[in-house]
Amino acid sequence: MFSPGQKTFKILCRADEGYCVTVRGGDDGDAAVVMAAADPDDEYQHWYKDMRRSTRVKDEEGYPAFALVNKATGLAIKHSLGQSHPVDLVPYEYDPAVMDLSVLWTQSRDVGDGFRCIRMVSNIYLNFDAFEGEPELQDGTIVGLWEWNEGGNQCWKILPWGTDADAPPPAAADGDDDQYGGYHGGQDQETTRFSYGGDDAAPQDQGQGYDGGLPPALSSECTVRIFCSAGGEDYSVAARDGTVCLAPTDPGDDSQHWVKDMRRSTSIKDEDGYPAFALVNKLTGEAIKHSLGESHPVRLVRYDPNYLDESVLWTESEDVGDGFRCVRMVNNIRLNFDALDAGEGQSGVHDGTAIVLWEWCEGENQRWKILPWCE
Repeated sequence: MFSPGQKTFKILCRADEGYCVTVRGGDDGDAAVVMAAADPDDEYQHWYKDMRRSTRVKDEEGYPAFALVNKATGLAIKHSLGQSHPVDLVPYEYDPAVMDLSVLWTQSRDVGDGFRCIRMVSNIYLNFDAFEGEPELQDGTIVGLWEWNEGGNQCWKILPWGTDADAPPPAAADGDDDQYGGYHGGQDQETTRFSYGGDDAAPQDQGQGYDGGLPPALSSECTVRIFCSAGGEDYSVAARDGTVCLAPTDPGDDSQHWVKDMRRSTSIKDEDGYPAFALVNKLTGEAIKHSLGESHPVRLVRYDPNYLDESVLWTESEDVGDGFRCVRMVNNIRLNFDALDAGEGQSGVHDGTAIVLWEWCEGENQRWKILPWCE
């Protein structure tokens, strides 16, 4: 995957430049990303910065994407479940035909003294954070994601081993965070920018979206309904007042009609190999987008089928019983559609039940069907 002489990097933060990001706990699912006293002889503190997606994939500010792959384990740092959750580790193998968005990161502009934020390519509001790393780091401090609060534990440098952390970085052009040059290899040429669906990041409205109606490219598509095992076919997912909720099933209510847009299905798949799709509301033209993390409600964002926005892509799991499946984020299959408080022993489904994301707990309120309205 990487040549034996390939340059490796250390990752350190302003809170204490004597500590570096490392992997602890083994090479399996129990491995964690933490801080440790800097040791150039410890290969668990050595990271490859894989820039092979950098010319094609950029964040909403135009900064290029990269993966951070541990030299000792071959594991890549993966997006967490959301704010306040630790980042994850997954096996990594570059495949030019399959893009795993969940392991791609970008660096921000300089936030002082050569330090930058490290954030999700698809959500630049969630940054690397050395949890409780101020006023000082400790051996084993966990690295997770948090919104920017200007802390020293959120300001990072990615430097080649052997580079003085105090040395000023070379001048970089706007939008270029590759100050020291990671591994580029053969790069893709088509540029794709990702955003988290904010108004400033999304494409300009072309006459559809918030003012209602499907984009012309989807107007002739068959619509589907979405319902869960807990409420049965009596309740369907609807777009209502800017939220996504369950409502008493009404075939005449266009807010309950969705287009399952599969145009990205051949090029983007989740880690289990299931194809990605977007769910676009017939009435509003908005797509369901990822929430901020576990327990947070999914949201709606205007949809442009010609613009690749990872935050509106979902997949379905294998059959979890009677034809029902989990609906989960394409880049984090552990977070699933969940009809809030509608599980066994809870209040049950009602008009207005919110749709959130939650880890799989085998509840009837997490089992879904997406079926054509004509069936």
